[in-house]
Amino acid sequence: MEWKSLLTELPVWVIGRLTPQRHDPHRSTPREILVLRPNDFGELLTATPIFEALKKRFPATRIVAGIGSWGRPILENNPFVDEIVEIDAPWNNKIVENRSPGNVVRFLLKSPQVAALRKRGRFDVGIDVLGSYMGALLMMRLGVRYRIGVRGYRGGHSGCHAYIEFARRQSGRAALAQAELLGATDLPDARPQLFLTAAERASAMRIWSSDSPDIRTTWRVLVGVGAGVPTKAWHPRQFGAALLQLASALQRSGDRCDILIVGSEADKARANEAIAAAGPDVPVRSVAGEVSMRTVFALAENANVVLTNSSMLMHVAAASHRPTVAVLGGSITRPTVHDAIWGYPEHYKSVSPDVYIEGQHEKNWPSVERVVDVVLSALRTQRTCVSTM
Repeated sequence: MEWKSLLTELPVWVIGRLTPQRHDPHRSTPREILVLRPNDFGELLTATPIFEALKKRFPATRIVAGIGSWGRPILENNPFVDEIVEIDAPWNNKIVENRSPGNVVRFLLKSPQVAALRKRGRFDVGIDVLGSYMGALLMMRLGVRYRIGVRGYRGGHSGCHAYIEFARRQSGRAALAQAELLGATDLPDARPQLFLTAAERASAMRIWSSDSPDIRTTWRVLVGVGAGVPTKAWHPRQFGAALLQLASALQRSGDRCDILIVGSEADKARANEAIAAAGPDVPVRSVAGEVSMRTVFALAENANVVLTNSSMLMHVAAASHRPTVAVLGGSITRPTVHDAIWGYPEHYKSVSPDVYIEGQHEKNWPSVERVVDVVLSALRTQRTCVSTM
């Protein structure tokens, strides 16, 4: 550990010694477990299997999810979460703009959200899924009696009573490893979980619906042109060129495609640029910024393939086992590491550049042709599966 990390860890260690373990979850069933994940959308999605693992281990325990207010749609209707509490923490997310050390301290000491959690009484167990100095300090501030974190990532383990070792393993599997520290053995798959309503599914089907009696097949292609980090986003003109090639290839084989671009309000301009680059003959439209996040989840559930940057949509598709093609490049210079942490063993393929040019992120992207080939391969696989049924 570097000296700067040691210096930062020192106060966590000191405070941790002043707040020793006051609950043993292996001897006594916890009354409440607080799971902290006030991070970005994709990170919360990857952690969702932990709630099922904890509820199966402790059926009578109240499972409380401490997340950023922006992440609430991800956990709505989740049968394994008893309560959602909003913790708009100014660390390790791209939503809260001021993530300075001073604002972190102010949040821990003066935030009404923290004050409300302190007032309700101490949690028997707290899990900082990310593993950080700030998460450990927050758990101690809340009086959590038994704290679980991560050693070797962003610190805080010295203020915890148990922790997993950081390793470049799939992020959902890492969260489940923390549940295993509490004795969980009945573990779900390490992929995101979303629980949609019939109304949400019906709303998505109305958006997807299209009549094409003279065409053999209509392939639904869901596209995400945005990314939380701009340097991880493929240029929208490249997306447009890929959609043009994809639509042309399908048309030559006698098929039809229905291409839908999703995203936030901030992605509207990128979506429009991609549509313009695709040209007037490509059946592509955008609902970016026009439908709810839950509707996007339902749209992904009914897509034949999802084409996206490294973004939330990649994990949404994984929740419903949808074939996914992730375009990796820009500031993602180690795609194998990316896939080891954020990828999935099934239904997921990434496409990255063959050669990287040092210091030129804008040039480090795969070709349009390679991306289209992988998307077509995913569709051909589905055709084969359907024809053999």
